[in-house]
Amino acid sequence: MKKSSLLILAVILLLCLVGLFTGKWTILFWLVLSASIFTALFYFINRVAEQKETDSAYKRAVKQSKELRESKAKPAKKKKKSSFKVIDGGKK
Repeated sequence: MKKSSLLILAVILLLCLVGLFTGKWTILFWLVLSASIFTALFYFINRVAEQKETDSAYKRAVKQSKELRESKAKPAKKKKKSSFKVIDGGKK
């Protein structure tokens, strides 16, 4: 994760802890549940964003690699010398 993402996550978790200690203990379950749901959503959204960046770079590299292989694999074809001879014959 990026540093800014971790900072935002830490601030939110800190606010959850402050709310826990200043609020009633009866809502502890809901507080922990909401914090865990938010954390999971935050994690999955960041993971999807990172995968898209990585996938696009990977796909570009694969495409470039294929193009290089194709250009090296297909050298210019040389014309073979014919084994037939042309015989000039005169009229009989």
